[in-house]
Amino acid sequence: MGQLAAKQFGVVSLAQLLALGLSRKQVRALVAGGFIHPLFRGAFAVGHHNVGQWGWLMAASLAGGPESFLCHRTAAAAMGLRGIYTKRIELTIVSTGGVSRPDGLIVHRTEKPPHPADLTTRKGIRISSVPRMLIEVAPSATKTELDHLITIAARKQILHIRAVEEAFVRHARRPGIAKLKVAFAAYRPRPDRKSDFEREFDEELAKRPDIPQPTHRNVILFGRWEADCYWQDHGLVVELDGRPYHIAVREIEKDKLRDGKLLLKRVRTLRITDLRWQFDRAGAMDDLRQLLSLPPLRAGS
Repeated sequence: MGQLAAKQFGVVSLAQLLALGLSRKQVRALVAGGFIHPLFRGAFAVGHHNVGQWGWLMAASLAGGPESFLCHRTAAAAMGLRGIYTKRIELTIVSTGGVSRPDGLIVHRTEKPPHPADLTTRKGIRISSVPRMLIEVAPSATKTELDHLITIAARKQILHIRAVEEAFVRHARRPGIAKLKVAFAAYRPRPDRKSDFEREFDEELAKRPDIPQPTHRNVILFGRWEADCYWQDHGLVVELDGRPYHIAVREIEKDKLRDGKLLLKRVRTLRITDLRWQFDRAGAMDDLRQLLSLPPLRAGS
């Protein structure tokens, strides 16, 4: 029993104890003697109550049975997208009826086993996948909460656009889908987005005669890196990040590497995201003006 509990954050289920050869009477005796401690109906902490947050999540999963899975905001917490709150653990049970509701849990029921893409695991516990979790929380979530969950999932590289869109098809009739689609729209790549951004930037630049025009546009520098706008005499590149920037984590890392390499070549880089362009266009242009007023970087500077 101890070895099993050690693998499960210090908790075991009634079914597991029975499978080890204990009788229900013996289980009751262990409880009475303080050797095991009930956490939920059918789930026990071994030795003491202090099983930690993941122990409570494991206990909830064990209480629900092998087909159950953590869902909604609890699944989001298990993915690291929000804090774990053990007083409000949400669990989905696959059942057509007749299964008891574990005490102390917020239980959801589904008659059909979920699609394989709707489930994943964290630390050996079954949970809703990112797309399903977003669909589950959408009906009650605010726009701010949905934006937060989507953004953090993207930063953790666990949000995959195709998987979310496939989930939209599978769950087309679920409540909250329309709201979630609106929240997710800003995260979809739009092929025309950057070209529109470049055109708007050129138009804005043309209105500001105090800012010189770039010497090159869409030019390859040092045989390796393409620059949107390049002021050669000033050693300055402007990159217009028109993609949904917070979702392209790998691209961000590539950009950081590229900016560092250009700096070694004594070329500064100013990045302007489409979000800043939308809300702080004047500030972005002022940054450009000030950078162009600085002396070019020199060797040893």
